[in-house]
Amino acid sequence: MSSEISIEIKEKLSQFENIIGYKFNDKSLLFTALTHSSFVSERKSKLKDYEVFEFLGDAVISLIMSEILMKTFPKAREGELSQIRSAVVSETFLAKLGRSIKIHEFIFLSAGEEQQGGRERDTLLCDVFEALFGAIYIDNNYSIEKPREIFNKLFKEKVIEDIKKGNIPRDYKSILQILTQKLFGIVPQYKFVSAEGPEHKKIFTMECVVENEITTSGAGKSKKEAESRAAREAYIYLKEKYKETLEAKSKSKKQKNE
Repeated sequence: MSSEISIEIKEKLSQFENIIGYKFNDKSLLFTALTHSSFVSERKSKLKDYEVFEFLGDAVISLIMSEILMKTFPKAREGELSQIRSAVVSETFLAKLGRSIKIHEFIFLSAGEEQQGGRERDTLLCDVFEALFGAIYIDNNYSIEKPREIFNKLFKEKVIEDIKKGNIPRDYKSILQILTQKLFGIVPQYKFVSAEGPEHKKIFTMECVVENEITTSGAGKSKKEAESRAAREAYIYLKEKYKETLEAKSKSKKQKNE
């Protein structure tokens, strides 16, 4: 482990290992997964931050979630499974899972990022959560077995319960795209409008444009959240406006399958 890692940090890492029930072979991987770039910059060190594992962790979690869905809902259609997976790997849902293991309490941030509320931002928590599973994957010689075992032990029951109870965020961008392709053969476009407020409480506004049909706007704490809210408004509007058309298409499809 790097000489830059103090005894205090080592103790903090051990506490987190106890929570997730896994001891890293290389504890520097865990430290990297929990380290924000602001912490590295503040110390002017050669330490790495969680971004190096985030991309890999995203793929690992997506695969594990796909396996859970396939085994839990074997009769579901591919389109239905894709929509559910989009929801359970979303920023909001993964941040929620991260909070359930208190990951926010173990992230290493700069004093400035701490003051700006970084520890509670869904975007940051989701990224660190993904990085954690990327680190576990690497720590096990790029094998999916241990990440799958840990994820299932900690989260599988909760994920399935939330899906069955409908306690998952709807992926409005995906369902809007399916709707617009069905109705018009096009996909929605998203445009940045503005970002207002102090750095730690910035509010983003995005537009959702469905060509020749409607332009809606949404605001949120991140661009993703703002896009989702804009997509939701467009989806609700188009679903109601073309209700009869959609019902006719659905009826026609059923008759063809009979």
